[in-house]
Amino acid sequence: MSLFKTYAGLSRDIYYLCLARTINSTGDFVFSLITLVLTLQMGMNVVSAGIFVSMAALISGPGVLLGGYLSDVMGKKTIIVIGQLLSAIMIISCSFWSGTLTVGYLLIAVMFFISITRPAYNALIIQLCTEEKERKSAFSLMYLGANLGIAIGPLVAGFFIKDHVNIVFISIGTVFLISTFIIINQVKIGTRKELASTNSEHAGQEEQQRSSQPPSPLFRLLLKNPLVAFFIVVSFLNYFIYMQYSFSLPLQMNHSFGENGAAYYGSVMTINAISVIILTTVILSATRKLTALNSIATGALFYGIGFGALNLLGTFPHFSIVALSTVLWTIGEILVQTNINLYIASRVPDTHQGRFNGLLLFVGCLGYTLSPYLTGIFIKSMDMESVWIIILAVSLFYALSMIILWYIEKSSTRRNEMKPLDHSKSI
Repeated sequence: MSLFKTYAGLSRDIYYLCLARTINSTGDFVFSLITLVLTLQMGMNVVSAGIFVSMAALISGPGVLLGGYLSDVMGKKTIIVIGQLLSAIMIISCSFWSGTLTVGYLLIAVMFFISITRPAYNALIIQLCTEEKERKSAFSLMYLGANLGIAIGPLVAGFFIKDHVNIVFISIGTVFLISTFIIINQVKIGTRKELASTNSEHAGQEEQQRSSQPPSPLFRLLLKNPLVAFFIVVSFLNYFIYMQYSFSLPLQMNHSFGENGAAYYGSVMTINAISVIILTTVILSATRKLTALNSIATGALFYGIGFGALNLLGTFPHFSIVALSTVLWTIGEILVQTNINLYIASRVPDTHQGRFNGLLLFVGCLGYTLSPYLTGIFIKSMDMESVWIIILAVSLFYALSMIILWYIEKSSTRRNEMKPLDHSKSI
């Protein structure tokens, strides 16, 4: 199916939101930027630079939680605009303190404000789309656009970052400002609601009354939604597995191919990027009729097969195995990452989407943070290739968890005689 047909029919607001996210993502490589600036420009050792990267990773956890809460209270578009404007100001300010340690702290602040916008983006897509198929296409389009931006941004910045780092700072800040300008002027919140309403004054009063109500405690909401809570907790495994591409995989390349390991790992990232660009639309078309849980379970299986295949490098150290493995786990990445927000979208009302998406992203931060540590313990206690069998087992458990959750919901739906879920009771 063509790209146009796959993403046709989405609202104008969604197209502009995805365009803004694509443009924004070209400058969204702060982790790499911290490392490169501190080591290349300032000559800082790897250990010290790693501390700054770790600080940026840790602060993103509270950032997504705060962003989720504020997007429910202040509005999703408002939080995106504020977060991106502050990010732009901070990163442009880095050009005034170039060559000083202040740059490291400013980039940590940038990471915090970027993380604030993440749950707001997800919640805003859910708000703008009314049906699950439409949401699936929207999340897929945003995922594709973000990957395009991430592929282009660091590539271009690499030519300037060593000798002209100020150009990089100003360029990224400008990119954030352009993205923010598009959202302010082109993404209209409530357009559909206004068209459907025959009494705008009444709608405004209702909105004001809703916004004036104090938000319910997140813990209480989770207790009333045990299946959603289970889904969020188990999603830790997704981020734990996915993190292997940036931790265990480069170690495996060095272990299997020696001094050529770094070059091979670069090839892996290229294969991953090309696969995402080519396969995202195809996979969306092929799985359009699958539920979010079934799609995630299928993606977890591809995770397991793809990463598990790397165990063969112990016997057959050929890059062809790595290339095939990369395509397989990339298919898993596409299936999981484009569907993981859909489950929450259909089970949580708009008034709480920000907080639930923020919590999901927070669990993701935990997965990304703990995965290298825990996997490092596995590698230390056994040979390098054996760790991929553990990842295979974790992937299968993740897939099984999604299938069990799907079965429980299906059984519950039958018991309720196929009645639609009442959000007012679940929340």
